[in-house]
Amino acid sequence: MAENICPQCGNQVPEGSKFCNHCGYLLTSEIHCPKCNSIIPADSAFCPNCRTRIEQASSAPAASAPRSSEKNSKGVLRYFVIAAIVAFVGLFVVRQLFYSGNHKEVDATDVEVTDVDAGRYNDIFNNALIKNNLKNDGDKIAFTCPIKNDSSGAVDRLVGVTYLSDPSHSFYKIFTLTLNGQNWDIKMNNQRYVDGYNLLFEPKSLRSEEIPTVVDIQGKKYMFFAYAAVPSSEESGKISAVYYDIDAEKEIRQVDFYGTLMRDMDGQQILKCNRVPTATGVLDGELIKRARSIGMLHIPTEEELAREKAEEERLKEEQAKLEAENAAQEAENAEKFQNGEEVKVDAQQVDKNTPLFRAEDFSKKINGGGYTVFLLKNGRVYAFSKASNSTFEVHFGGGSASDIGFEDSGKGIVNIRTGSGKVQYNLGSKTMKKVE
Repeated sequence: MAENICPQCGNQVPEGSKFCNHCGYLLTSEIHCPKCNSIIPADSAFCPNCRTRIEQASSAPAASAPRSSEKNSKGVLRYFVIAAIVAFVGLFVVRQLFYSGNHKEVDATDVEVTDVDAGRYNDIFNNALIKNNLKNDGDKIAFTCPIKNDSSGAVDRLVGVTYLSDPSHSFYKIFTLTLNGQNWDIKMNNQRYVDGYNLLFEPKSLRSEEIPTVVDIQGKKYMFFAYAAVPSSEESGKISAVYYDIDAEKEIRQVDFYGTLMRDMDGQQILKCNRVPTATGVLDGELIKRARSIGMLHIPTEEELAREKAEEERLKEEQAKLEAENAAQEAENAEKFQNGEEVKVDAQQVDKNTPLFRAEDFSKKINGGGYTVFLLKNGRVYAFSKASNSTFEVHFGGGSASDIGFEDSGKGIVNIRTGSGKVQYNLGSKTMKKVE
């Protein structure tokens, strides 16, 4: 039969037991109300459904008290001895990592990963928030990571993260929960505001494989997690990867990946990041390595970057070639125009829903055939086509126009008087020629 270890006395108990059969310690975090049979937190003083007072079971019978006290005394002594050793080793490691500049790669023997049992520990975290009136900012739980005791191997601490996604007031909080007998003591350690962004924290949203997680690196415990910060425009954003010192209860560093938001072939949103932040030590390197597992973060390879650069250079060459051809064509048209030849002009089409000018802005309006032509006070000329229900700007050579009139209203040929002479413009063919 599978057995578990009692966190109170250290003896083995059958799996599924609610109480330790050696010391009577309550092993489950939930109990049934004796009146209405509702499932409630084990440390409840009253049932939240029927208000029945809950009599708490004794954590240990009188007969077993000496044995429990003796084991606890030994456990405390053992804890202080181990804590002293861990503190000494931790100080040495910190000195090596952050003061001596030793940024050696961490090998597999230096890293131990604690798996996240999201469902069970999220429930404990949520109950603790409610019990201590800490869930009143509208934030919701992102995840909870369990921390195992170095001596017993049992989970006696939790690190939980809550967040609020609101473009005008986004934030996240980091809490530590410590097992105290049958209860979980809770403490808020950090709160960071990320205003101007919508936040994505859930591993499912980030499509993350290795974050969040608790990692033991050379004797110190860190929690690695990440979140996406998406502006309301959803055009660009960032993914921030964070490592948090569990023992010191403080956030150590955040690394940001900036990029462009887009959709992949499956229609899922991704952040295309063209630059990887620079690692400054072992922890940074570990953080960036784990950030690469986020499915929402696409970091192009060297080959992809080379292809993109080659494509950009090709487009620049094509643009330069097109501009040179247009310049040559304009020069040729200018020469033909000065010689009195008819030349083709690209009319600038205007969105018919865009207001171009008001009635008081034009000085003259003429109607003829299928067109209405306007001369504005600033010297620009616009024509409205009744057939296509569209407006375009009439381009002509030589300064601003001072007068307009139809040469042939049926064919849509209008005379435009400018400071350098008269131009005839064919509204139908979009061609013009200099006549004076």
